[in-house]
Amino acid sequence: MRRPIEHTADVAYEISGRSYLELLEEAKNILLEEEGIVFSEGEERKKMYPCEETEDNFFDTVNDWILEISKGWAPHTIENKEGKLTVTFRKIKKKEGTEIKALTYHLLKFERKDGELRTKVVFDT
Repeated sequence: MRRPIEHTADVAYEISGRSYLELLEEAKNILLEEEGIVFSEGEERKKMYPCEETEDNFFDTVNDWILEISKGWAPHTIENKEGKLTVTFRKIKKKEGTEIKALTYHLLKFERKDGELRTKVVFDT
């Protein structure tokens, strides 16, 4: 689940899910939608990331995705394989939205409530 929140001059959302993986899926979907990414067919590559449920790992992972987007590759699928996150990237055909420059630490704090993991994400544009 995600909902936009007001934040001066940046893109911000409150996101939640039953797991760390679901939070990453929400962050991925925000990046794809805000940047207006259209994938090319065929070309793929994979990267692995730590699966520990920490703000630091979330921050590093999402910012690496933003770097990959700037190089023409966007995260497409995320899988948890043997305690590691395997992310499949696809080549970007075009971008039709707002460029995201970075995820900030501002408001990034994991909280568990009613069986859900929640946080707020603020992206520099």
